[in-house]
Amino acid sequence: MEHFYQSMLTYIRRHPHLEKVILFLTEYCPYITFIIYPCILFDLWYTHNPYLIDAILRPCIAFILVTIFRKVVNRPRPYDYMDIKPLKGHKHGESFPSRHSVSACIIALICFYANVYVGIFACIIALIVSLTRILSGVHHISDVFVAIIIAILCFIIDFH
Repeated sequence: MEHFYQSMLTYIRRHPHLEKVILFLTEYCPYITFIIYPCILFDLWYTHNPYLIDAILRPCIAFILVTIFRKVVNRPRPYDYMDIKPLKGHKHGESFPSRHSVSACIIALICFYANVYVGIFACIIALIVSLTRILSGVHHISDVFVAIIIAILCFIIDFH
């Protein structure tokens, strides 16, 4: 896996425009998600949508589960033990699962409660957020994959 990250990061660094795009997306796509979310909540509230409580609780449950799991597992990030330098500085440890990915994915799924087009847009943003976590070298592929699975499970499981 170290060879994968070394090759990927070397390739990205050899293409400065690609590196700038990845860094830009890594930095700003999460903001798009967190701008969409309160707008969706407002829309659900304004339209008296019965899914408003689910739209609040499901992301909270996913976020709390992942935060606790990360603390317990405390998996090292790729750059913690591999001979790689991430594109962007980041803290050490607590890599598994990706909190950015789980948050973006569960919020994207919640967006479908209000509007299918916003949901599709949010899913694209969630995919970009998840991919950039890997491309920037701050998460393992499995960190992101498991985060997406957790988001889907938190979305489909009936907590009532």
